[in-house]
Amino acid sequence: MIKFGSIAGVALVLWHLLFYVVDKKLYFHPAVQWSVLLFYVLGMYLACRSGAQKSTDVYAWQPALRTAFGTFVVAHLIAHVFYFVLFKFIDPGMVNLQGEILFEGIERNTALLGEENAWKMKDQYKAEDFKPTFQKSAFAFTFGLIGGFVLALGVAWSTYGKSGFNQTK
Repeated sequence: MIKFGSIAGVALVLWHLLFYVVDKKLYFHPAVQWSVLLFYVLGMYLACRSGAQKSTDVYAWQPALRTAFGTFVVAHLIAHVFYFVLFKFIDPGMVNLQGEILFEGIERNTALLGEENAWKMKDQYKAEDFKPTFQKSAFAFTFGLIGGFVLALGVAWSTYGKSGFNQTK
């Protein structure tokens, strides 16, 4: 669990660093942000597979869920520590770049959102303070655990008690 969570967390950090170094705007691209789910799912799957191979019985539901979610928590913690350090200490200007990208997206989608809603969204963003703090990061981490639990449910469901998943003796 910790091993595969650490590997997935480091992979997430390296993935984001790649786009940070290549072009900071790419760091915020939706495809880059959503693709991290693959790292989480792969780490959880490999941890469950490793747990199943160590099990003498059919891999049960509870250990599968515990392993998958624990792996997610470790990877998620590593990723959030990286985000906090990057946005708070290494490059505080990333917050402003994120705001610019958000405004560009609102501008592109004004017809879809409606002009009044687009202005409301811009005003709301301007009123918010998006500078990273420990409290905001802790809340984001905790809130992310909800989605991680849903992912863990899916991975655990796909791995527990499956024939051929355990090594044959």
